[in-house]
Amino acid sequence: MKPEYVDNRDGNTMAAAIGGHLEWLAGTYKAPLRLDVATGYFNPGAFAQLAEPLEGLASFRLLLGTEPVPAMLKRRKRIEDPHGRRFEEELFKKTLREVQQVARDELNFLGFTGETDALLKRLVTFLRSGKAEVRLYGKGFLHGKAFIFMGDEGVLAGSSNFTEAGLTANRELNLGQYQPGVVQQVRGWFDQHWAEAEPYDLASFFEARYREYSPHVSYLRALRERYGKDLRDEADESPDNKIHLTTFQNDGLDRAQRILDEYKGVLIADGVGLGKSYLAGELIRRSSQELRQDVLLVAPAALRDGMWRAFADRHKLYLNKVSFEELIMDPQLNLDADPQRPLRVPPERYSMVVVDEAHAFRNPDTVRARALRRLLQGTPPKKLVLVTATPVNNSLWDLYYLLKYFIGHDAVFADVGIPSLERRFELAAKTNPYDLKPDVLFDLLDRVTVRRTRKFVRKYYPHEVVEKPAGTKVRIKFPEPRPRRIEYDAGAELDRLFEELRVALDPDHPKLTMARYVPSSYRKKGAAEASQLALAGLLRSGLLKRFESSVHGFANTCETMANGHDAFLDLLAKGIVPTPELLREWQGDTASDEDLDDLAGSLGGEPAERYRAADLKADVEADRALLRGFAKAGRAIGRGGDPKLARLRDALRAILRQAAEDAGRHEHPDDLRKVIVFTYFEDTVNWVEPFLKELVDRDPAFAPYRGRIVSVAGQGSRGGVGRDAAVMGFAPESMDAPLLDRSSRFDLLIATDVLAEGLNLQQARHIVNYDLPWNPMRLVQRHGRIDRIGSAYAEVFLDCFFPAKQLEAMLELEERLQRKIAQAAAAIGVESPPLPDAETGDVTFADTRQEIEAIRAEQPEIFVNAGESQAMHSGEEYRQELRQALEHREKDDLYELPWGIGSGMVRGTTAGWFFCVRVLDRPFFRFVPAAAEAQVIRDPLRCLSLISCEPETPRSLPADRLPAVYDAWKRAQADVFQEWVWATDPKNLQPRIPALFREIGAHLRASPPTGMTQPELDELLRAVEAPWGPRFARELRGAFTAAGKPEERSRAVADKVRDLGLQPYVMPKPLGVVELEEVSLVCWMAVVPE
Repeated sequence: MKPEYVDNRDGNTMAAAIGGHLEWLAGTYKAPLRLDVATGYFNPGAFAQLAEPLEGLASFRLLLGTEPVPAMLKRRKRIEDPHGRRFEEELFKKTLREVQQVARDELNFLGFTGETDALLKRLVTFLRSGKAEVRLYGKGFLHGKAFIFMGDEGVLAGSSNFTEAGLTANRELNLGQYQPGVVQQVRGWFDQHWAEAEPYDLASFFEARYREYSPHVSYLRALRERYGKDLRDEADESPDNKIHLTTFQNDGLDRAQRILDEYKGVLIADGVGLGKSYLAGELIRRSSQELRQDVLLVAPAALRDGMWRAFADRHKLYLNKVSFEELIMDPQLNLDADPQRPLRVPPERYSMVVVDEAHAFRNPDTVRARALRRLLQGTPPKKLVLVTATPVNNSLWDLYYLLKYFIGHDAVFADVGIPSLERRFELAAKTNPYDLKPDVLFDLLDRVTVRRTRKFVRKYYPHEVVEKPAGTKVRIKFPEPRPRRIEYDAGAELDRLFEELRVALDPDHPKLTMARYVPSSYRKKGAAEASQLALAGLLRSGLLKRFESSVHGFANTCETMANGHDAFLDLLAKGIVPTPELLREWQGDTASDEDLDDLAGSLGGEPAERYRAADLKADVEADRALLRGFAKAGRAIGRGGDPKLARLRDALRAILRQAAEDAGRHEHPDDLRKVIVFTYFEDTVNWVEPFLKELVDRDPAFAPYRGRIVSVAGQGSRGGVGRDAAVMGFAPESMDAPLLDRSSRFDLLIATDVLAEGLNLQQARHIVNYDLPWNPMRLVQRHGRIDRIGSAYAEVFLDCFFPAKQLEAMLELEERLQRKIAQAAAAIGVESPPLPDAETGDVTFADTRQEIEAIRAEQPEIFVNAGESQAMHSGEEYRQELRQALEHREKDDLYELPWGIGSGMVRGTTAGWFFCVRVLDRPFFRFVPAAAEAQVIRDPLRCLSLISCEPETPRSLPADRLPAVYDAWKRAQADVFQEWVWATDPKNLQPRIPALFREIGAHLRASPPTGMTQPELDELLRAVEAPWGPRFARELRGAFTAAGKPEERSRAVADKVRDLGLQPYVMPKPLGVVELEEVSLVCWMAVVPE
């Protein structure tokens, strides 16, 4: 068989021609068969067509060339291009790279099946058999294609490359020539180019697909797929920061700026003491100095006058700084405010707003939250920077409401698979409404937050240098935390009182019924309201905590509650069961019997005949008597009989002794005696402070503290010293007090948790936690005041009070109370906790109890990690892992790896397969559990956490598990395809538009505002008919329901839309249609349980 004309039509294919001719040669000649091929491209599919005849050859030479570019491309020279021969060389090199990329792409898109991998292994075996030799012609373009048989026996030449398409499907034209003279000329042409070509390891190119990679390489390849673009964008941006930042701060700044530009807001949530303010400061500088924009800083007063004042002066930042209190004093933002104007310019002039300690705005119904929303109104939208180390304090909804300040409508992230922000938070809260579930929220938080932890900085930036205010540079270090247990014996009287209290608070059979707070349980019809049940549970928990804190505070609380019962019974006697609002007003000095009907009508309150009034009255009276009994018993115990005060005295004596011993080894020895005594309650401050002042005046051992004691509770002044003056006088250096008033006035600071956040008090090295640590995260926040970057101390000390005998009983009672609160919260729903200060549910109190026990055992881990979960991985950590890997190894290791590579390891308890997938330019992660009934895992964080590993992690992939990876891939591929198909349907991306907004839209169409053009009306409709939340609904409802003609109501709506800054809603674009084969595998990992 000597084929002469081959066009790949009607079975006349090059594959058949070459295979048939080789078969004829084998049957005709005894000499060993040889085949030489010159081609521009080669792929494994071509080998699959001719595998058997090729494997039967004695010699096979493959010459790979590079196709020339069309002549028209040569004319597209730029001014900066080289000329003449150099341009030809550069053009050839560029084309060669493109050809090699085409080859890589073909390999990547081969598909991932057992058959494909078997074919590649067969091909590599052939290329390494000693029969095959491959060379690459690199001296210029090589356009010729030829298949030369048996030396001079014959040649097929024409248009076909040695590819599957070139051999079988493309419209080709190839001619056979068998005249010896012509064949010898072709042979000479081939041999000449062969001699000029360089050996090329084609086997390694294909072998790279199934080489035995380490787990870490496969893991890094997945990270590169998700975060590679971020790092490339980062590398393209040359930082020109005027404020000195550490490397980790610069890395965070780049992300913060990109997020701010895309979403008009960013949440900077770095851990306690990591310099979040420096990131915010550089963003302020760029806006105010480079863009000449007005910037407003909102911060606690102490930070405004301390750190931020000094920071702005040092870096010559021009910005308006207001405190939280001043924000609500401006009548432009709060209509009820006095006519003061803390804002230098009208709100609409500000282009950027920075809120430090932003968690203070997590409750959306406070006056300050409403003022912030009014400040942010207007067009164009202001950029918002929220700064807080604790975005989640009480529940996930804290975080939700913070994000809602700059994420305008509910469907902002629909294009990335989050059609509803609110529903995503509901999903996260279903398991536990009080716990952050990063696996559910990871995708969202990775888009809008910058969050690094202390563990992260220690691990990835161990040699960082920070610049101190004076300009000196020091290596970043954190002091070692030393928790110390202080146990106290309550004594007989307090033991007896606690036992009575424990019985009274028993959540299953409470002697203290809290009837005044749960009147709904006395209604003749209907069940008790869950919110009232939750309130009663919180009050019982609060009484327990007050008792442990100080008997004085407990007595005051009991008396205050009893007085409230007096007012409740007074109203009940008048035939009304009051609401809390009515009760508060009635207790005021201005209320009278004549006002009662009006008050009950406006503030709520129901007729007593709807209730079992006699039972309600009896229980409220019994509770009142019980509370007054507790108050009397508590007041009978004076300071001299309080064992906690005695142990506090001992602790301070030990601190003074330690300060004297260490004085010679410290630059500022007077700072060594500085100590902060923290308590939850102002009543406890009032109990402790007089005791300490009397002690230091009486006992010479405490003389260093004479005249140097100060206290802070709330915003007002105490003893003639305001909060800011107290803080500045206690830590003038670390608080950046004004240079004219930088004297150290105080060494013993007694404070509530109003000082537990945001302040830099690292001149001190001692904290005394006077109360049992019911919420260990509060202790972590307090600890962050003295454990910060640049601390002068190698160690910081945290003394924690624990009752010696009552601890287990207290914790057991609190756990039961919290269980009741959680049940009430579940009945209310997950959108918000029952009260603003509700903190934990019973699901998390078990963890809290373990943390309390760890602190009692003087274990430092919770402080070392700043309360951050060891298991919690943020996107920042994954980026940094990839960043460092690219810095310490050849980038080609990751950037030129073919798709489909895999590995395996022994890890954890979940068996299965991880897959990194790409559809077009979008990456996806999937984990397919080995259990057939288990669902495919989609959450990126969960997937990554299952394969996270170290460079030294050994590869482990049992041979019997390898075949199963192909079936697992089919499941993963189908799951990604299903998700993609869902997003191609516009109906699935339609947001939920509340009925009010649809009704307003219909009204606007029927009665447009007078004088509004059609394009303006269309834009208004897109702004109104959008998934805005209930707070925007309240604002628009007020304008929409106002009296007036239809056109006037429409104009009122349009004005309100403008005032609120509501932007036209842009529907997310559906994804384009793809085929299942376009869901491609990038890399995989088998996970074998330990």
